[in-house]
Amino acid sequence: MDKRQSFLRGAVVLSIAGAISKVLGAVYRIPLARLLGGEGMGLYQMAYPIYTTILALATAGVPVAISVLVSRKETAGYKGDSRKIFQVSLLILFVFGILLTILVMQSAGFIATNILKDPRAYYPIMAVAPAILLSGLMSVFRGYFQGHQSMVPTAVSQVVEQMFRVSAVLLLAFYLFPRGLAYSAAGATFGAVVGGIAGLIVLMIFYWRFKGNEKTTPLLYSGSSSMELAKEMVTLAIPVSFGAVVLPLVQMLDAVIVPGRLMALNYTTSQATALYGQLSGMAAVLISLPTIFTIAIATSLVPAVSEALTRGDNNLLRDRINYGIRAGMIITLPCAAGLFTLAFPICDLLYATPEAGIPLEPLAFSCIVLAAFQLSSAGLQGIGRPEIAMRNLVVTGILKVILNYSLTSVPHLNIQGAAIGTVTAFFVGSMLNMMYLKKLTGIKYEIKRLLKLSMITLIMGIAVKLVFGALVGMDINSHIATLLAIMVGVGIYGILLILSKEFDIKMIRRMTQV
Repeated sequence: MDKRQSFLRGAVVLSIAGAISKVLGAVYRIPLARLLGGEGMGLYQMAYPIYTTILALATAGVPVAISVLVSRKETAGYKGDSRKIFQVSLLILFVFGILLTILVMQSAGFIATNILKDPRAYYPIMAVAPAILLSGLMSVFRGYFQGHQSMVPTAVSQVVEQMFRVSAVLLLAFYLFPRGLAYSAAGATFGAVVGGIAGLIVLMIFYWRFKGNEKTTPLLYSGSSSMELAKEMVTLAIPVSFGAVVLPLVQMLDAVIVPGRLMALNYTTSQATALYGQLSGMAAVLISLPTIFTIAIATSLVPAVSEALTRGDNNLLRDRINYGIRAGMIITLPCAAGLFTLAFPICDLLYATPEAGIPLEPLAFSCIVLAAFQLSSAGLQGIGRPEIAMRNLVVTGILKVILNYSLTSVPHLNIQGAAIGTVTAFFVGSMLNMMYLKKLTGIKYEIKRLLKLSMITLIMGIAVKLVFGALVGMDINSHIATLLAIMVGVGIYGILLILSKEFDIKMIRRMTQV
C-alpha cells in the first residue's frame, strides 16, 4: 500500500473513531442532565473549560510536532532518533503534566471562589485535574504512532477512552448524588481521569507490540542531542497549541462572563448557574450532534482539496469545496430548523427541562454557521493556508466574548443573549473564511442551490410545527407528538430533496475521491 492510500485509510479510521466518540460524548449528557439538572450541569461545565484550556495550551500541538519529527527521522533512516524523540517527549510531558496538575489543584479554591464565583466548583476542578497528566502522556504516544502513519492505535484509544469516561461519569455522578450537587458534579468530571487511564493503557499495549516488532531493526542516530530534539518538538508544538487553545479559552471566559452578567441582572448564583447549565450543558450539546457529520466531511475535504491543488486542477478544487459546503448544509439546515421549531418539546423530552428551549431557539442556527466555519476552514487548510483559518478563529473568539458580555446583560435577552452572540460570531468567522477562499481560489459559491435547500428546509419546518401542534391539540402525549413530528419532518425533507434533485450520491463520491 502506498503512502497516499495509507493516509486515506488512516483518515477514514480517525473519522469513524471521532464520530463514535462524539456520539458517546453527546448521548451521555442526556441522562447526566436529567440527574443533575441545570444547576448541577452548570457546576460540571464550569470545571471543564478550565481543564480543556490548560490541556490545549500544554499538549494540543504535541501529537502534530512529534508526528512530523518522527516521520522526518524515519524517512531519513534514523530510527534511533525517532525512538529518542518519543522518550524525550514522554519525559517532558510527564514532568510538565505533574506540575500543571499540582498547579490546578493548588489554585482550585481561588478559581472557584474568585473567578467562577461559585465555591462549589472547587470539587469538580480538583477531580478533573489529574486528567491533564494522563492526556499529555497519551498525546505523546499518539504523535509517535501517527509519525509512523499508524492511525489505528490513536483511533482505538480514543474510543476506549470515551467509553470508560462516559461510564464513569454516569456511575460516579449517580453514586455521589445523595451527597449533593457539588460532589455529584465532581464525580462526573473525574470520569475524564478514568477514561485517561483506560486510553493510556491501550496505547501502552500498542507500543509494546510495536516495539517488539521492531526489535530486529537497527537503530541509527543522526547525532542530534536530546536537548536539540526537545527544542525542535517544542518549536513545532507551540504554534499549533496556540490555535487549539482559542475555543477552550472562550468557553472558560463564557463560564465566568455569562453567569456574572446574569447575576448583574439580579439573578441569584443558583439561578445564574442553572441558566448557564441549560445553555452550555443542554442546548449546546444538541448543537454538537450535527458536527459529527460536518467534521467527517471536513476531514475528507482537506486531502481532496489538497490533491486538486497539487494537480493544478482549479476547477476540481472549486467543485470539491462547493460539494463539501453543500453536503454540510444538507445535514445542518434541517437540524437547525428542527431544533428551532421544537426547541421546548425536545428539551422536555431529553432533559425534562423544557426551559432549556429558551437558549436553544437562537442557538439552533449555530448548526449552520458552525458547519460553514468548519468546512471553509477545511478548504483553507487544503490549499495550504491554515494560518488564515487560525486568525479568523481568533477574531471569532474575541467577537464571541464581546457579544456574550454585551448581550447577556440585556434584560429581555439574558441567557438568549449568549446564544445570539455565539451565532453572530461564527457567522462573521465563516464569512471571513469564505471571503479568503474566494480571493485565493476564485470559487463561485452555489448560492442558488443553497437558497433552494433553504426553501426546502423552510417547508419542512412549517410542516413540523403544524404536525406537532395538531397532535398536541388531539391530546396526544407531548413526547410522542415530538417524536412523530420529527419523523414527519425527516420524511418530508427527504422527499423534497429527491424531488428537487438536490440529493445526489455522486456528490459525496466525487468529494471523497482522492
